[in-house]
Amino acid sequence: MRLNLFSVDSDSLPFEPWIMIQSNQNKTLATFLVCLMLLSSAANAETNQRIVSVNGTTTEIIYALKLENQLVAVDSTSYYPKQALTLPNVGYQRTLATEGILNVKPTQVIGLESAGPPATIQNLKDARIPLLLFPDEFKLETPVTRVLEIGKLFGKQKEAENLAKSIREQIQKLKMNKTNVKVLFIYSRNPSSVYISGTGTAAHSMIELSGAKNAITEFTEYKPLTSEALVKANPDIILMPEKSAQGFGGEKAIWEINGMELTRAGKEKRLIVLDDLLLLGFGPRLPLALKTLNDQWKQLE
Repeated sequence: MRLNLFSVDSDSLPFEPWIMIQSNQNKTLATFLVCLMLLSSAANAETNQRIVSVNGTTTEIIYALKLENQLVAVDSTSYYPKQALTLPNVGYQRTLATEGILNVKPTQVIGLESAGPPATIQNLKDARIPLLLFPDEFKLETPVTRVLEIGKLFGKQKEAENLAKSIREQIQKLKMNKTNVKVLFIYSRNPSSVYISGTGTAAHSMIELSGAKNAITEFTEYKPLTSEALVKANPDIILMPEKSAQGFGGEKAIWEINGMELTRAGKEKRLIVLDDLLLLGFGPRLPLALKTLNDQWKQLE
């Protein structure tokens, strides 16, 4: 079995109180000026930003909040929606170069705390470029938190609240049946470096939140795949991000991994390949990803 989703009060005014109110006429004038300045401030928040997004999920949220006219560059994980591919690319989120980002004159860089290397992040701070870097959290509430924070930052509170409400409602409607299906998550960019996911990762959270069990719970984070670990885990199904499956050489190469033939997944040729960002992004499409996975687990019971 194989599933592909390849395309699938302001408490104070923002200025010095230089307007002295001495008469009703002056009060009217002062009120007018205050309103004008507040409107101007709000407009600037919506139109004068030059955003660089260094994570696919934050890029997806920026488009969902219709802030794309302020987006001037993205990283290589920003491929959804496809319009993001037309923007200048500043490289992979973990190997960013300072010059590449500064060249597009950003007024705001946004992404995850895993963005790096640390020297580049420090250089951006030294250059006084505002940074909004979200923690690498993998919870049901994670996309809602990110949507609301980005909406607040760019003056799109109403749109963000609507999107957050929609995400919450979709999650509440999910009927996630718990199963005993054991899932092994494999990550690889090429056949010489193959990793499996333990606990504490986005993959582990997706497996658990979607109702299945992670076949590997002996360690945290990612470790290189060994035949012994594979046979011992004896997964019912293999789960891979699309780009990993492609980098590894496709489905045939996956079944040829030493020891795979001794596992239930290998014997039944059970493989799920899902779009990387959908599977691991914890963005607005998290409910869709969870439903997709849970539907597959149900078929195995």
